[in-house]
Amino acid sequence: MKFAKYLEKTTEIAKEEREVLDELSKKSDLNKIEIRAAKSALQTMIENAIGKAKRVLKYYNCPVVPARSKDAILFMHDIGLIDDETYTNLIKAIGFRNSMIHDYMDFNEDILISIVKERFYIQIYNFLTQEPNYTKVQLSRIENYAV
Repeated sequence: MKFAKYLEKTTEIAKEEREVLDELSKKSDLNKIEIRAAKSALQTMIENAIGKAKRVLKYYNCPVVPARSKDAILFMHDIGLIDDETYTNLIKAIGFRNSMIHDYMDFNEDILISIVKERFYIQIYNFLTQEPNYTKVQLSRIENYAV
């Protein structure tokens, strides 16, 4: 898939998941099915962000494309492609996603509901829908990035 098409699809998925989360954020209480929908939409959004970070680095010839999701976000931050706030929010989101997936027996649904109600997913959405528009300096940093 060409990079432009990939970014287009990333934005499309982000919009679809945001619609679900926006609808759920309006509800006073979420039933079990709605909680599952919120969980799925948020997980998809976070994984979409991880994929975008890795794809951006690869497309712009980063010599080290990370396997770990947190590293992709760290690289983007180190290079100067994302600001401190975006970095912090994405790292928190990835940690939350890991909790949803790996600690499902002890998963705290109240945190998920809070994320939906407070619309914290908007920060992930903004990252996903932002077009890469990097300076020559940033592009050089990507191509010369070393861990």
